[in-house]
Amino acid sequence: MKKTICLLLALCCALFLTGCAGRSVEADKTPVPTLKPAEARFAAPDGDGIVSEDREYRMYFPGRDGLRLVSRSVFLEAANLNDTAEMLIRNMIAFEGDTEARKFGGTRAVDLYGSHPIEISGGVCTVNLTSAMLQLSLNEYYKNCLALSTTLCEIDGINSVNVLVADQSVALDISGNLPMGTLIAHQGENIAVLWEQMEAKRTPLGENSSKTPLNSLATLYYPLPDSRGVGCTIRMVNFDGQTPEQLAKELISAVSDIRRNMTGGQNFPDLKDLLTHDPVSSELSDGTHLITLSLREDTEALLAEGKTDLACFAAAMTYTMTTFIPGVAAVCIRIGDKPITELKTSRFDAVTALGGLVTRAAVEPFLMSNVTVYFARNGILCECERPVARRYADSLRAQMAALIDGPDSTEQEEGITATLPATVREDDILGIAAEGDTLLVNLSESFRAEIQEQGPEAETLICYSMVNTLCRNTGMKRVRFFFEGEQVETVAGTIYWAGEFMYNIGLAEKGLG
Repeated sequence: MKKTICLLLALCCALFLTGCAGRSVEADKTPVPTLKPAEARFAAPDGDGIVSEDREYRMYFPGRDGLRLVSRSVFLEAANLNDTAEMLIRNMIAFEGDTEARKFGGTRAVDLYGSHPIEISGGVCTVNLTSAMLQLSLNEYYKNCLALSTTLCEIDGINSVNVLVADQSVALDISGNLPMGTLIAHQGENIAVLWEQMEAKRTPLGENSSKTPLNSLATLYYPLPDSRGVGCTIRMVNFDGQTPEQLAKELISAVSDIRRNMTGGQNFPDLKDLLTHDPVSSELSDGTHLITLSLREDTEALLAEGKTDLACFAAAMTYTMTTFIPGVAAVCIRIGDKPITELKTSRFDAVTALGGLVTRAAVEPFLMSNVTVYFARNGILCECERPVARRYADSLRAQMAALIDGPDSTEQEEGITATLPATVREDDILGIAAEGDTLLVNLSESFRAEIQEQGPEAETLICYSMVNTLCRNTGMKRVRFFFEGEQVETVAGTIYWAGEFMYNIGLAEKGLG
């Protein structure tokens, strides 16, 4: 009997091993393009929307010990990035302090300033506060700004912060020269030590600020190609000295480097070569400062060769100077001996610059946000940046619309092609929404027919250009597709469309920016 049982066990083992041997190692490594749904637990969205839920955020305040930031929690529900940032700041302002944490702004009645007090672009949040902040000592001002930047960096989509007071950058020295620069999060760090490090950058009393070098993180605003507005990024910039003229000159050089290194930037002029002489700083009647940039007569033509218009250039310079250089309220752009008094562009309303003074508020419409989209090049996906109006930066439909628009002329010159069929329109997106960590996309029957028409070879790129674009910009984990409200299993024969698709960076090369 024992022998019979052993023989049966041996036979079962042999059969099991035979089944395993039939699968190759390569087969085990083959990527699964989609996850098959365990159950149909989602309904197709009819129209656009996003299901938001309360989330816990930490607010940071200067500690009463003067050495650290103290965190306090708040639960918020917000529909978009800008609203979340504003609500978080207003909760900070409303906090009265306690035995460990000081009130933000101390006893001063601090509030948000202006009609656009919060600007978010390229992961950078610029906050405009009222002049009550100027009543703080420089030490207190800096520590409160650290608290604000550390708080805002809690929000997904924000990684650095600029703080302005009444549209101007505030100097951290008595002479009014030392910029605070762009701030990042500083959880758990000794803020007294951070202040000492900032103080060490000051020009010693009685010495010339033009001889004091500076290394600082700065937000650089650059003109986007094809008159599409202004984008921004952060860089560490080295300055030979701390006078406004020296700061302006190095900022121009840094902006030039950013733009020239972008796709198609080889034709963008070196901005330093456009200057007829160094930037000039002067004082206005209200005590604020003006930076004047005098440019060559052929500047507009040279910018046009680099697919940039004069209006976007002027807006970029204004944003860069007023964000970084203390006390600067406006920029004057002179072509030859004439100041620019109107900024004209094909995409934005004309801006009048009274007396040739271009202010930050005047060029606010030019500042764009950006989304990452996936087009194709050489048979694989290619990551590209696409500017969108800031109020639509976290709109799911705007992200899909940017993908539908396809690559611009500069990207096409680099061999980048559209992934979605040219006949697809935004109207073919019947609905798009989020539920939990899943994005639900309802497409038209025409969209399905166009995928089928493109055939199996294009199907994977079509699918994952949408999946990667949406997941990359939202942080969501998966995407589920519907066609006319129903899930279908196959379209062109390559993809199982009734499953849930996950972000697949393996199908993409690093983008061109």
